[in-house]
Amino acid sequence: MNNIVLVVKIKVKEEFVEEVYTFMKALHKLTHELDAGCIQYDLHKVKEQDGEFCFIETWENQESLDAHMEKDHFKHFMEFTDGKIEDMKIDFLEKYAEKK
Repeated sequence: MNNIVLVVKIKVKEEFVEEVYTFMKALHKLTHELDAGCIQYDLHKVKEQDGEFCFIETWENQESLDAHMEKDHFKHFMEFTDGKIEDMKIDFLEKYAEKK
């Protein structure tokens, strides 16, 4: 079974950047601590783009990702950021080439 890899790009409204960033760091920490099946869950700030962040995630399988989205820490993040996010884009990735 293939891993699930996704990139979540988030543009936060200017007036909410600091508080949403603080919540993103908490989500990052709790996901690593509480979510089985999480292989990678990295938080990045997009260089030279104020208020733009990116989660790069790898999950063991779809069931692991689905379970993450049902966890309280993820649901609280979605509730907290409601109305504070200007744009969110999710790209699911497919491995194109294997290492030799």
